[in-house]
Amino acid sequence: MDKLKDQLSWEEFKLQSINCPKPIKKVTEFNRLIAHTKNFFLISGYGAFTDGYMLIISKEFIPSYGLIKKNQIDEIKFLIDLVKKFIYKKYNRKTVIFEHGMCACIGGLDRAHLHLMSVPKISKKIHFKKAIEKVLYNRKAGIKYIVYNNYKMENLHDINQIYENLKKNKKNDEIKIIGKLLKLKDIQNLPVLEWPLITIKHINRGGHYVFFDSGDKDCSFLTTHNFQTQFGREVVFELEKKINKEFNTNIKKIEENNPHLEVWRWQNFMFEKKILSTIKDAKKELALFKDKYIDEFKKYSFEVI
Repeated sequence: MDKLKDQLSWEEFKLQSINCPKPIKKVTEFNRLIAHTKNFFLISGYGAFTDGYMLIISKEFIPSYGLIKKNQIDEIKFLIDLVKKFIYKKYNRKTVIFEHGMCACIGGLDRAHLHLMSVPKISKKIHFKKAIEKVLYNRKAGIKYIVYNNYKMENLHDINQIYENLKKNKKNDEIKIIGKLLKLKDIQNLPVLEWPLITIKHINRGGHYVFFDSGDKDCSFLTTHNFQTQFGREVVFELEKKINKEFNTNIKKIEENNPHLEVWRWQNFMFEKKILSTIKDAKKELALFKDKYIDEFKKYSFEVI
């Protein structure tokens, strides 16, 4: 059996990004590196359907930010703050951050990575709440399985079909729903402000978690509920569609060719132009913050590639 390849390898990103031709004209596997500090590095993310989409990744091979050292917390917070300021300055947009801890998102060989995606500046609590609850509904989060004619249905497609039919046809004694459809309040079961270290007990029990910080505690969450991956990406996608008419129009054009394509999944649509523009913009703008944050740049060995 071939050895699994680390898709978020610091060594590969460093080697290939430093040696690749500039400016980058085509996205390859490891040429998206933007900057790095002592313990983390910053890349432009696949599936960049909003401007400025980046990932902060641990250089050390750990599967979750819940496992980072306490003395690295300030370093990661500095990077988050720096990226938020870049996104606001360059794109006039706000930033949400999210992590799917212990999720094995890349296929089993994974290291801690934090997503930072931009959202419209006019995004409000109600927009986030509706987007989160729409995704919870889309995924039928909280429903373990459905029993129909003595058959146990656990596949999401089957659950969706039966659930939607139930809504239309009301009560059906042959159908039993096991579990409860979750709402936002149901998934706010760990304190957001104590991410990431608050998750360690849950991690040690073999669990995973989902962290989503909108910038407002009322529409953010840190949950131990078991979701499918890319939950945060789907939330941002639904919010952007609701608020941004131009974005919604462009997505509809993409979906015309394949109505069943889930555009928010990075495996389905890369958005290469936005990846390339984010790399170019971020490298230029982040370097300009040096004078303002000279002490932090030195303390954390911040370097733009």
